[in-house]
Amino acid sequence: MIIAHANLIVDHDPMTVVQRTQDTMRYVQAEWNKSHEEPIDAAELHKFLCDEHYGDLTEEQKAFVRLYRDKMRSAYAGMVCQLLLCEEMMRRNMVPDFQTYCSVFCPEGCSVPWALHRAG
Repeated sequence: MIIAHANLIVDHDPMTVVQRTQDTMRYVQAEWNKSHEEPIDAAELHKFLCDEHYGDLTEEQKAFVRLYRDKMRSAYAGMVCQLLLCEEMMRRNMVPDFQTYCSVFCPEGCSVPWALHRAG
């Protein structure tokens, strides 16, 4: 349920939706290129991501795009959950700063877009 709410948060911020769409396009194109010789058409991909009724993609491409679009939506929802947890833990003084939060909860590194303003 929290993931559904996290997706709603992203869906209601136009700039985040734009960023997620751009990231999804790059992700889909990169994954498609790993297993196909001919690249997926960027303009048609963009249309399809904005509205599945548009875009002249093959059925194989549509299924592929849906799968990777859903993976990206899940990743963005996870990012929102991490952001909310970090903010709440700092508010409660459970961690003193963003770097401490990352050292405990993101040992692989916190190179996520929402973290950039805290890194300095």
